[in-house]
Amino acid sequence: MQSNPGIRVPDVPVSPLGRLKIAITIDDMLLLRGVPMAPGHSVPSNIRAMIAALKAHRVAGVYQFSNTAPLEDDESLLKVFDLWVESGHHVANHTHNHPPLNWLDADTYARDIEQAEKYLGRYINQAPRRCFRFCMDLWGDTACKCDAILDKLEGMGYTPIPVSVGFHDIRWNAAYCRVLKRGSAEDAAQIRRAYVESALHELRTHAANARAVFGRDPIHIWLIHGTSIAADCLEQILDAFRAAAVDFVSLDEAMGDRMNAEIPPRVSPEFIFQVEKWALALGVPVTDRMPSILDDIEKLYPAPGEMQAEITSRMREHIAFATGAEIRPIPLYPDHQR
Repeated sequence: MQSNPGIRVPDVPVSPLGRLKIAITIDDMLLLRGVPMAPGHSVPSNIRAMIAALKAHRVAGVYQFSNTAPLEDDESLLKVFDLWVESGHHVANHTHNHPPLNWLDADTYARDIEQAEKYLGRYINQAPRRCFRFCMDLWGDTACKCDAILDKLEGMGYTPIPVSVGFHDIRWNAAYCRVLKRGSAEDAAQIRRAYVESALHELRTHAANARAVFGRDPIHIWLIHGTSIAADCLEQILDAFRAAAVDFVSLDEAMGDRMNAEIPPRVSPEFIFQVEKWALALGVPVTDRMPSILDDIEKLYPAPGEMQAEITSRMREHIAFATGAEIRPIPLYPDHQR
């Protein structure tokens, strides 16, 4: 794991109400088809680094939600789930091909969930509860579809797990790959610093939104993906969170909070997280726009075929081909189409 010398983030508490509790979750340890791996990194090395970061903060029982399509290309990657479980953590279902539910009917989506279980069922069943996460946290673009897929999940014995805090961290992967290929050591250190700072900034934003909605600090479910920059920075992110009066709790404790346990009474076709879904349902205005840093990092060492938009396009083509879906725009907030 690469070091991050010189990272300095403000240690002002995230919440003025006291210490904030979050449950750490990790998505897509195998990444997705069409998503590149940074030079000098691999799925096993990334997972070992993330296990070490969690151990350094005495965090156990972390659920990872992985799509399984990459196992079709390299079934030996299954060994990383053995490593994860042996380290005291848990495995959950995140579909096989990582399709957005907006693109599919409930029956097709359910079959994709079942396909993932064929690979991961023995790991999923070792966890305290059978957990599932919707891709992009999209729970259905119509009430009928949402109800249908929730019924199917209940029949499979799955608890759907939302996300309340993220920082669009997967969007850093392309820039980090380019910097490690073509940049200097200082360039690499600088993007890692910015990544850690962005994680803390977005935690502050979502926590403030939650206080505006609920008048309290709910327990948050925090998301990070299994990218190389995440592997290189997770320990420093957790350091920054600790310094900002954040405590790490179990997913079970987080799911005991009403914000997470109940489904917001609004169909949300947008790629937004649980806090913002509740805000829309309750008519509370909040700030939740893509952080501007995501545009800035795309200016780092631009290269044909290696830009985030191109990688996203290839990733979506893989998903559409595998599932028979039609690629459609996914709004990032209610008045946006992308």
